[in-house]
Order: sequence, then C-alpha cells, then structure tokens
Amino acid sequence: MRGMTIEELRENLETLMAGLPESDFDAVDSGIIADLEKYAPAAVQLGMAEGKKLIENLSSVLAARKEGGSSDASVSIRLTALDFYVKKLQSGSTEDL
Repeated sequence: MRGMTIEELRENLETLMAGLPESDFDAVDSGIIADLEKYAPAAVQLGMAEGKKLIENLSSVLAARKEGGSSDASVSIRLTALDFYVKKLQSGSTEDL
C-alpha cells in the first residue's frame, strides 16, 4: 500500500466503520476485516501507534466474532474506541489521547 496521509487514513476508516452494522457483527464481510488489516501498517508509517493498536483490536475481534467467538458487545466496545480515535484525528490530534 502506498503511503497515505493521516487525512486519507481517517477518511478510509470512517468509510469502513460506517459500513459496519450496529449489531450482529458475525455478518460482517471478510473484506472489511481485510481492509482493516491493511490500515494498521499505514498507521505505523504515520507514527500512530495507538491507532494501529485500535485497528488491530477491532479487526481481530471482528474475525473472532465471525468464527463464533467473542460477542457483539466486545466488538462494539472496540468499534467505539476506534471511532473516538478517528474523531480525534479531525482535530489534528493523534497520540495525545
């Protein structure tokens, strides 16, 4: 993946998260999980260690939920954390959360 800006990463994550259902996370398409996994290295390149961690947390719990493990509540918590982080990116803040 070519280098991207923080703004591009934020926009991509917002679009991806908007496509997630509000519940019933076991129905999430595998492509969404794969897309999330692509954004973790981009976050590292941008110096966003916390963002990388939140992206990986969400992608791993979505994968576990899809396989029958984890719970919708667990996915929801991680989705909320990443959503909060992404919203903080709009204010220009990345690692001071």
